[in-house]
Amino acid sequence: MRPPVQGFTSRVIVDRVVYVTITMMSVLIIYDGWDKLRYGGVVGVILGPVVAMFVAHVFAAAIALQVEVKRTLTAAERRKIVRAESRFLFVAVPPLAIVLVLRLAGLSLTTSVQVVVVLGAVSLGFWGGVAGRRAGLTGWHLAVTVFAGLVVGAVVLMLHLILQPGRVGAALA
Repeated sequence: MRPPVQGFTSRVIVDRVVYVTITMMSVLIIYDGWDKLRYGGVVGVILGPVVAMFVAHVFAAAIALQVEVKRTLTAAERRKIVRAESRFLFVAVPPLAIVLVLRLAGLSLTTSVQVVVVLGAVSLGFWGGVAGRRAGLTGWHLAVTVFAGLVVGAVVLMLHLILQPGRVGAALA
C-alpha cells in the first residue's frame, strides 16, 4: 500500500491554482459594493473564497485518505494534510498586493479589483503555459494550451459583462 498523504504532483498544483483563481475571480466579479469598502474589506472578500477552498480541500483530502487507509486518521496525518494544502493560501497574495499597490497609486478599490480580475484572466493563460511545458509540449501545441487558458479567462470576463454587480437579476430576466 502506498504511504498516506503523499506530496502534490505538478498536475495537482496547477489544478488547484486554476480552481482558486477562477473561484476568486467569480467572487470578485459578482460582489457589489467595492466603493463602500476599505482595503480591509477587500482583503476579506479576496481571502474568503481562498480560505473556503483551503478548508474544502483539507476536508476532502482527509476523508479521502480515511477511506483509503480504512481507519481514523492520526493527528500527524491531519497536520500533514493541512500543511500540504496551506500552500494554496498563497494564491491570495498577488491579488492582495496588486490591490494595495494600485490603491497606494491612487486608484479606486473598484478599479483596482477590476485590474485584479483582468490579470486573473490573463494568469489562466500563464497556467495553461505552465501545464503545457510540464507536459513537454512545444511549438503550436504549447500555444494551444496558453490560448485555452486565455479563452477560459475570457469566458469568466464575459460573465462579468453579463452578470454586472448589482444587475444580476436584470441580466437573467
